Amino acid sequence: MNFCNHCAIFRKASLVMALVFVILILVITGNRVSAATDTTWSVTFQVNMAKAVKQNIFHPATDSVFVILDHGILPMKLVAGPGYTYSGALYNALDSTATYSIKFRINGSTLETVNRSLSPQPGMSNVSVWWNNDPLNITTFIVSMQYVPPTFFNPSNDSIVIVGTMNDMKGSPRMTRIGTTLNYSLDYILDPGSVQQYKYRINQGDSSKGQVELLYLPNRMLRVPDTLVTVTDDFNNNYNPAVRLMTFKCNMGYYIKTHRFNIADDYLEVAGNFNNGGGNDVLFKGSSDSTYSLAKYLDTAYIHQGPLTFKFRIRGGRNTQELVGKADRNYPFHDTTGQGPNLFSCYFNNMNPSTPTPPWAYDLSIQGTLVNQYIVNGVYTYENLNGIREDSSTYRWLRSPDSLGTNAVAIDTSLTYKIDTVDVGKWLVFEVTPRAASGDSATGKAVRVVSVTRIGGVGMTEQSILITKVYPNPVNDYLTIEATKEIEQLELFSLSGQSVVLAEGLHARGIRIPVSHLPRGVYLLKATAKSHEWGVVQVVKN
Repeated sequence: MNFCNHCAIFRKASLVMALVFVILILVITGNRVSAATDTTWSVTFQVNMAKAVKQNIFHPATDSVFVILDHGILPMKLVAGPGYTYSGALYNALDSTATYSIKFRINGSTLETVNRSLSPQPGMSNVSVWWNNDPLNITTFIVSMQYVPPTFFNPSNDSIVIVGTMNDMKGSPRMTRIGTTLNYSLDYILDPGSVQQYKYRINQGDSSKGQVELLYLPNRMLRVPDTLVTVTDDFNNNYNPAVRLMTFKCNMGYYIKTHRFNIADDYLEVAGNFNNGGGNDVLFKGSSDSTYSLAKYLDTAYIHQGPLTFKFRIRGGRNTQELVGKADRNYPFHDTTGQGPNLFSCYFNNMNPSTPTPPWAYDLSIQGTLVNQYIVNGVYTYENLNGIREDSSTYRWLRSPDSLGTNAVAIDTSLTYKIDTVDVGKWLVFEVTPRAASGDSATGKAVRVVSVTRIGGVGMTEQSILITKVYPNPVNDYLTIEATKEIEQLELFSLSGQSVVLAEGLHARGIRIPVSHLPRGVYLLKATAKSHEWGVVQVVKN
C-alpha cells in the first residue's frame, strides 16, 4: 500500500473518531449552544387520504402526496402515517407577513379543486384536512322521541340537541325532524378512531338550555369508525317498552399485562347477531380494573329468537377476534321484568387464571451492535397466566435476506450470538419458544423479532432506527428528513459540537429545514421522538 492510501485511510479514520466523539458529547453530556433566533415562522401539514383511497383516486403503494405553496416555496413530499394520513413540517420557512395559498397534490399533476390559504401564526401553525375537504366519515345521530311523555316533550315547540365532546359540551345545532315521525337526526364529521361522549337534551321553546337525558347516569359513548355510520338511540333509553338492557363485560387484564392490548390506542368491540357482525359497539374501560363493559338496549324480539351469539375483538378487526376456530359465545337474552339483569362476563379469549394456559413471550428485542464480529443478545419477557415459572425455553437465531424476516435460515440455538461475516447485509431474526416448568399447557407459541437494520461491516454505522431518509445529501438550500415516528425535535450540530439549527415542537414524520445560511462542511443531524428515541446521521453542506 502506498503512502497516499495510508493518508486517505488516516483521514477517514479521523473523521469517524470525530463523529463518535461528537455523538458521545450529545448523548452523555447534552451540552449545546443554542441556535440564533429566526424571524420566520413554521407550520405542520396533515392530509387524510382515506376517502381518496376508497374512491381509487390515490394508491398508497405507488403514489405520493405533496403540499404546494406559493411565494417561491418548493413542493414538499409528505410522509405516510397511520390511517392513510400524510404529514410534514416546514420549519422556519414562512414569512410571518405573508398569506400563502395551499393545495395538496397527488404525484406530479393531480391537484385538489378546493382553495386553501394560510397566514402564519406565532409558534407552530397546523393545517389538518381531508383531501379535497371530502371526509370519509360522516356520523349520523338519530334519536327517537316516540316514547317520551307529551308533558315532557312537545314536538311543536321543543327541540332536540346533542351535548357532547364533539361540541365541547355546549350543545349542537337543533336536530332535524325526519318527516312526520318523532325521530330527529344530525350529521357530524368526526375524526375516525376518536371516542365521543354525549347525551341528548330537550330545549323547551326558544331556550338554549333544557332537560338532559340519563340524569346521574354515565354519558353515551361512541368510538367513531372510518366509515359512514348511523347511531340510533332512544331518548332516556328506558322509555321504550320494546327494549331491554344487555350488559357485556370482558376482562382484558392478561392481554394488557403481556402488551397484546394497549389501553391508550386499542379498543374492544363486540360483534354478534344483534349488530350485524359489529361496527361501533365498543366496550369501555372502568376506572378501577381491567374490565371493559358495554350497556346496550336490545329489541325484545331477541327474547324469542334464541340466544345472542357473539365474540369480542380488538380494534374491530376479524384477524384480532378471540376464540379463533371455536364456536361463538352465546347468551339467552331474557325479559328483565321480574327477573335478574341481562349480564355476560368473561375473560378475553378465555384467558382465565384458573384455566391452564400456555406461557407467553413478549417484548422481544435484539440488543447489541449490529456489526460483524460483535456479540448480540436476545431479550424477552416470560409470562405465565397460571404463575408457573419458566424452565428450558428454547432459542433460535436466523438469517434473513429482508426486513420482514422471510426465507430465514437457522444459524444458532443459544441466547447470545456472535455476528459472522456471512451475516453482513442481511437481517438477524431472534426466536424464542417459551416453556413452563410444569402444567397441562407447558409450551407456548414460538415468537420472533427482526433486527432493526441490516448487519453492517466492521466500523461505525450511521444507519438510524428513527431516521429513514435525509435528502438531498449533500445539500444546498433545504434539507428534508423522513422518520419512522413523529419527530418532536431536530438539531443540527457542527463537528465541534455547536448547535447551528434547532427545531422543536414539530410533531411530524417529514420535516424540511433551511440550511442555505450554513457554511460548507460536515454536520451531525440528531432527531428525537416523543418516546425519547433518537437517531443521528451525517449531513454534508455544499
